[in-house]
Amino acid sequence: MSQTGRLIDTLKKCLRARGVTYRDVAGALNLSEASIKRVFSEKTLSLQRLEEICAMLDLTIYDLAKLGMDAQDGPGELTLEQERRLSENPGLLVFFYLLVSGRNPDSIIADYRISREESLQFLFELDRLKLIELHPENRVRLLAPRNIAWRKNGPIEKTYKKQIKDELLNGSFDRPGEHLRFETGKLSDDSRSVMLKKIDRLFKAYHELTALDKTLPPDQIENTGLIVAFRPWVFSLIDAFKR
Repeated sequence: MSQTGRLIDTLKKCLRARGVTYRDVAGALNLSEASIKRVFSEKTLSLQRLEEICAMLDLTIYDLAKLGMDAQDGPGELTLEQERRLSENPGLLVFFYLLVSGRNPDSIIADYRISREESLQFLFELDRLKLIELHPENRVRLLAPRNIAWRKNGPIEKTYKKQIKDELLNGSFDRPGEHLRFETGKLSDDSRSVMLKKIDRLFKAYHELTALDKTLPPDQIENTGLIVAFRPWVFSLIDAFKR
């Protein structure tokens, strides 16, 4: 796919995420809805039109390109030393997580029990670990991937895996937007392979949406958790009755 095509695909996802319709775009640009549908379908948006639609969403073309890259990139790993240092310091881990989530140091200080002095210490440590690049006036350039896959049996997983899993599953799952469902069944090797690919696609879609929604105002987004478990398994109660 061309770079222009990727930009337009990302723009369409941003429009959907913010509930902006082609009719809304057409009205803002003084064009017909049919014209907007056609340029999106044929991917023939001019640079000027691209800028105008981005302005509607309070985005720059650079923001759009960065969103497209973040959404495309799969989860990346940190080094063992980086994970170890984060696992040893809960405050540093929380501060880093908030930066990766799109927060800036001042907003973190305002909303969390992290003082300005602690913030500076965390910024220096993250810069030393090459997780960020610290610039004057505490401006931050993120060096770490926005989608992080913690290494299996690594320091973070060993320290927090059980706590995260227990807290996420310790709920009634009866609020709107919550979902818990459990199924069992027998599958062949080929069918298990198909299921694993479907699970990979689900997580890819989840990462794309989280990357895109980071551009929304804070009051329009909420932290979420997604756990999928799939493996050959027999409930112990059933197995206990087996001859």
